[in-house]
Amino acid sequence: MRVVAAVFALALLTACQTPCPAPDTGPVNTSFRCEDGSVLNVTFTRNPDSVRIAQEGYVIVDLPARVTGSGYRYNSNGAEFRGRANEARWTRPGAAETICRRVAE
Repeated sequence: MRVVAAVFALALLTACQTPCPAPDTGPVNTSFRCEDGSVLNVTFTRNPDSVRIAQEGYVIVDLPARVTGSGYRYNSNGAEFRGRANEARWTRPGAAETICRRVAE
């Protein structure tokens, strides 16, 4: 039992000496292809926590993050971008909601 405790303590001390990498806080750019045929160029930022969506033929939209139970959700003034993993739902004022999937890079 003492040997197991000593090995466990040694493992903990070794883990403490290894520096953790700094989190990547830079913007993340990705594209989504939507069922209505549109392509969204999306930039996620952390500070502030927001998303910028560029869609051909429309003005660029900046949306702040909102609290959600899981996944992500951004909305403001009738525009909403929400999703989970590689699938999102995009709504622009005056347009029907469309389902979008992340384009593999």
